[in-house]
Amino acid sequence: MTTKTQFNKNPIKPLISSVADKEVIWLPNINKYIVVNSPIEKIVKQIYRGKSDKQVINYCINKLGFSPDESSQILHVTKNNLKRLQTNKNVLNNENSFQLKIHSATFNNKRYYRINDLIFFIEYEIAEIEYLIHPKFAHLEIKNTGQFDNHFQLFKVDSEIALVVNGKFSGSWSLDKEHFMTGKVSMEILQKIYKKEEEEWMAVFHAAGISNGKKGILFLGDSGNGKSTLSALLMSSGFEVLADDFLPVESDTSQLCFFPAAISVKKHAIDLLIPTFPELKHAKEYLYPAFNKTVRYLSNSDSAKGKPKKVQCKALVFVKYDSKAELQFSSLPKDIAFQKLVPDSWISPFEKNAKLFLDWFGRLPCYQLTYSNNETMVETVKNIFEDEV
Repeated sequence: MTTKTQFNKNPIKPLISSVADKEVIWLPNINKYIVVNSPIEKIVKQIYRGKSDKQVINYCINKLGFSPDESSQILHVTKNNLKRLQTNKNVLNNENSFQLKIHSATFNNKRYYRINDLIFFIEYEIAEIEYLIHPKFAHLEIKNTGQFDNHFQLFKVDSEIALVVNGKFSGSWSLDKEHFMTGKVSMEILQKIYKKEEEEWMAVFHAAGISNGKKGILFLGDSGNGKSTLSALLMSSGFEVLADDFLPVESDTSQLCFFPAAISVKKHAIDLLIPTFPELKHAKEYLYPAFNKTVRYLSNSDSAKGKPKKVQCKALVFVKYDSKAELQFSSLPKDIAFQKLVPDSWISPFEKNAKLFLDWFGRLPCYQLTYSNNETMVETVKNIFEDEV
């Protein structure tokens, strides 16, 4: 019997974009991006067209010049990699078969937050759930007014945390997937602030966003590489912090958008920042064992008041703090930048947004910044904004 692949169920064709000397492929039915060399891109296209294994192998032999053994091996590896990608979940697209049960939860923790002209009423059944959400929005808390625009409820059902927004079930997550839950809560808040549904967002990046009022720069890096410290230092130098680690991008404008969560300052950076932000000295400390970090939260000025801010992105900068390094600043090959950008990001699963994302990334310069001296880092960022790099 001729074997066919399982990747041809979605009628949408993969999107392909050139990055450096490689090809980026968006796989529509699993909403994943892969960076490959040209021959692999051609094989993936054959798989998505529903070709049988035998047909793909013949294609490799006749069109790509591989031997029968090479063709069989390449097809096997490619299909296994595609199957492996299917097992990974998007941070904001958690879907499961959980059915909401009638739940008479007792909400012992009730909080009200004002963001721009909206009031959010969030009820937490237990303190452990509140601990995951409240600290980053505590600077926006207001007294109980008895009135609100949006009502969030977070509670446990069996071994999962459930989220209900304005009376509608939004999702549930096992206790070891708390980062999915916090991401979804942030996404729901984002949608309400900007009055845009999830499909109207191109992407949300695990990144810091900094603006000079006219343009923005997206700073990325592994946890512990100094994004939050950099954000605080740049804020003290007159820049605006759009986001600390949840940076949304609109689909219709491709603009970076402000998100009002506080800056999470890790323990090792507290002493550095206290002279500039003395409020950190007595700020409450939060321990998150699951993320192996201890943080205090710093309000990103008063930018949660008034009209939400949006700016076009000027560049992507991958940042790393190294106490022993001289400042190093250079262009980063775009294929490497893409592979660093995508894994920790939520990219919209809609074809229109996937195309917008690939076009958006293709237009942006990408840099690598390693620093130890804060003053030279700030000057470098100023130069990026002023096109002097």
